[in-house]
Amino acid sequence: MIGSVKGINGGKVMQLVTCHRTLFPYLLYSCHSVPKVRVYEMDILDPNSKAKINHGVASCHMHTSDSNPNHAELTMASGPGQIKACHWLFENHLIWTVAD
Repeated sequence: MIGSVKGINGGKVMQLVTCHRTLFPYLLYSCHSVPKVRVYEMDILDPNSKAKINHGVASCHMHTSDSNPNHAELTMASGPGQIKACHWLFENHLIWTVAD
């Protein structure tokens, strides 16, 4: 269950750099720039007690027309450019953006 949600940089569309872990026997990051995104942070709550159990960060891509049509977020839709794709940033992934 999602609790309070805060838009980073006031929820404005911005550019960021994100780095994802790759599958190697040692820690290696693959980093890339993402031109039009909104970034949100939110509390994740226990559905029964409503107690905070974690804190998450999500990235929402506002412009997907240049995206790979086989990307997981787009295969659930009709294709690139037809949706805004949001996803969680997982443990040990990095994101650089403007500071609030």
